[in-house]
Amino acid sequence: MRLTEVALVVQGRIRRFFAVGVLAVIMLGGCSGKERKNFEAGKALLNEGKYAEAVEAFDKAIEAHGSNSIRGLEIDILRYRAEAEYRAGDYKAAEHSYRLLTSADENRSEYMDMLAIIYTKLSNTDMDINIDNAIEMYDKAAKQDDKSELHINAGITIAEYYEDMYDKKMDATYLDSAEEFLEKLLKETGRKNAKVLAVYAKHMSKREDYDKALEAVDEGIALLEKKKLTKSEDETLKSLMFSRGSCYEYKSDYNKALEAFNAYIEKYGEDESVSHEVAFLKARIR
Repeated sequence: MRLTEVALVVQGRIRRFFAVGVLAVIMLGGCSGKERKNFEAGKALLNEGKYAEAVEAFDKAIEAHGSNSIRGLEIDILRYRAEAEYRAGDYKAAEHSYRLLTSADENRSEYMDMLAIIYTKLSNTDMDINIDNAIEMYDKAAKQDDKSELHINAGITIAEYYEDMYDKKMDATYLDSAEEFLEKLLKETGRKNAKVLAVYAKHMSKREDYDKALEAVDEGIALLEKKKLTKSEDETLKSLMFSRGSCYEYKSDYNKALEAFNAYIEKYGEDESVSHEVAFLKARIR
């Protein structure tokens, strides 16, 4: 899961938060004019992608509120500030904000999932944080029976951390850890989440177990092919369709590989990666 994708999930949750009136007792009904002005300015800057400026505006709104207690702070302002800090790549600041939020509502899985993602990104760059901290926070969210997209993305982020560490150090124990975590995700989702299946398929391809990879690909495509897709789901289907062609190619089943890549081109058009694969396959089939 990437930064932009996670941020969109968080932003959607924030908007739903206002729609249903959760935590209404701390909303802006009684806020000062300066607080409201800075809060609205911060939201506008956030939507424009001006994350550092948005953080400054949210800080001014919090300062205008005038309370040193987390219970007295406008929680919704702090939530927006945490998102802005995360999207700016200031993970230490975002960690601080989400920990403040957790102190106000320690059972809110959204905060735990974001901390799991942040701890993963801080692993190996902050001496006080490692991947075990991320897994601990992920497991705490899971105990809240969290089945949200954000929770799934948190799990995928942890699995991808292990994959990246394998690429850097070529230590197979990292691949083992990635596989163990992905199998945990498959179990949690009952193999009914296409995004998890797509990541698992790529992982099994890296392990050269193309039969398991293809099994995951077929399951993922079956979940998506007959439904109206969101943008995120369409990206997942695109990944699965490309993986199908790659798996058949690695199995030296060049006719099926070419068929799979042609299906990909028919749906998504031709790009440099798929053009290279098709040219290779046509040369082999001759």
